[in-house]
Amino acid sequence: MAYDLLIKNGRIVDGSGLPSIWGDVGVADGRIVEVGKLGGPAGRIIDAQGQAIAPGFIDNHCHYDAQALWDPICTWTCYHGTTTVVNGNCSLGLAPARPGERDDLVSMLSRVEAIPIESLRAGIEGSWETIPEYLDVLDRRLGVNVGALIGFSAVRRYVMGEDAYTEQATPEQIDQMKAIIREGVAAGAIGLSFERNPTHMDLEGRLTPCNVASSDELLAVAEALGEVGAGSIQFNGFDRMELKEGLLSRMSRATGRPLVTTIGGDPFDEKLAHLERTRREGARLVPMLTPFIDDPQRWTVLTSNSFDRLPHWVAITIKPLEERKRAFKESAARAGLREDTLTNVQRPSWDTTAVAATVRPQNRHLVGKSITEIAREQGKEPFDAFFDLVLDEDLETMFAQRTGNGPEVKGPALTSPYTMPGQADSGAHVTRRCDSHVSTHLLSYWVRELQAMTLEEAVRKLTFVPASAFGLHDRGLIRPGLAADLVVFDPDTVSPGELDQIADFPAGAVRMRRLPRGIEHTIVNGEVLIEEGEHTGAYPGRVARSSAYQAR
Repeated sequence: MAYDLLIKNGRIVDGSGLPSIWGDVGVADGRIVEVGKLGGPAGRIIDAQGQAIAPGFIDNHCHYDAQALWDPICTWTCYHGTTTVVNGNCSLGLAPARPGERDDLVSMLSRVEAIPIESLRAGIEGSWETIPEYLDVLDRRLGVNVGALIGFSAVRRYVMGEDAYTEQATPEQIDQMKAIIREGVAAGAIGLSFERNPTHMDLEGRLTPCNVASSDELLAVAEALGEVGAGSIQFNGFDRMELKEGLLSRMSRATGRPLVTTIGGDPFDEKLAHLERTRREGARLVPMLTPFIDDPQRWTVLTSNSFDRLPHWVAITIKPLEERKRAFKESAARAGLREDTLTNVQRPSWDTTAVAATVRPQNRHLVGKSITEIAREQGKEPFDAFFDLVLDEDLETMFAQRTGNGPEVKGPALTSPYTMPGQADSGAHVTRRCDSHVSTHLLSYWVRELQAMTLEEAVRKLTFVPASAFGLHDRGLIRPGLAADLVVFDPDTVSPGELDQIADFPAGAVRMRRLPRGIEHTIVNGEVLIEEGEHTGAYPGRVARSSAYQAR
């Protein structure tokens, strides 16, 4: 037969976890039509030359809700072989929003996910109120596929107005919220997201509405997914919300829907045993965890930083940028900031806080040193050494906060059949990090360097597992009839690349960037999106809509 695209001579890693095979993949009309030893005419032939051919990777925890409107290829995740992103996490979203109230949702997104408010306001264009309208606006021009969760904070704000930040919902309001969720899933939203994080506020210092809602309210509104018979739930905080309250397994059992969450650090063995037990009891919990080992989180005091959950710090970091700059330089504020770093149990350690980059050349000798080391050299208290440097560099010093477990601890959790790698937060925290390299890190570090899992298993966890968790049933495998989302990469050379920064965000904002090596082609719906590290100019993506929409 004739193909639109024929990829030949590759190692086909089909996403199932089964051993790879050597062969070709034929594509027509945006779908995979044949797999094997293929011939015949084709609009384009790609010779994989023995490299791997896999389903396109799924970035399963993103915050491109706004960025996709001005950057339809959702940089930088597509460069790492991702063909589908999942947005709307952590109860955040841009719909529904009444006329004149969208900025309240933008304020939450900016504050919680550390996206410059100036960029959001400059970059967001389009008119919508409802979730179906937002999905249609998004669907007009995309490079990657976008699966959109419904952010519950947005729904609660829409129904309850200003009361969403302080009050409990009435039964009538819960019914209204459920109706909005059912409508959104029927229109193609792939589920519903919640959060429980007391540090998540908007720029006005108000808790996000989801944090105000009771557990009974969250259980009640989640039942909308069971009523429509589609959609997944995203609810971070396995350690807090499941091990302490059992809320996540109750929610999954009550709705009959999969629930994607995050799993924290050691001891993993107890948590994995809990997951196995809840699975037997009917809960479909799918924990994700970052595959990064001791990967530093980069920040300045002007961005979302490692101190901004502390009370005196948050009072400043919720302010607009120019007000933040003035406040951090005021000597009167310094006493409160110092007190937080001495007494608050949530304070980060000076031992693990290091200088990542300096602005002034005379300070470059400090790069790589912890604040504890610098304080010892200078004969100062750590807070004074830290703040003296910050003020000397006009608040622009870049710091790194090291976190994470070693491979001997994280390995058993990452390779468990109950978990999947993820939590990249792609599109968020853009001024301090770029973690959209979950796929290339997993393939280079865990597969090639440590040999902790096979290539086939790693690809399964990057494709079929998240596709199943979020109900993207026409993606995640190389099978005839499924969408032709594919990636061609070299297992011997694939790597995340180095972190740098670029001033390409709306309103001139600078963000972090990481461009990989070894990803040859990213193919979305049968069209080449990224070729040898360059965008082809194609926009073949679409909103990846729910099974309820597909059935309709």
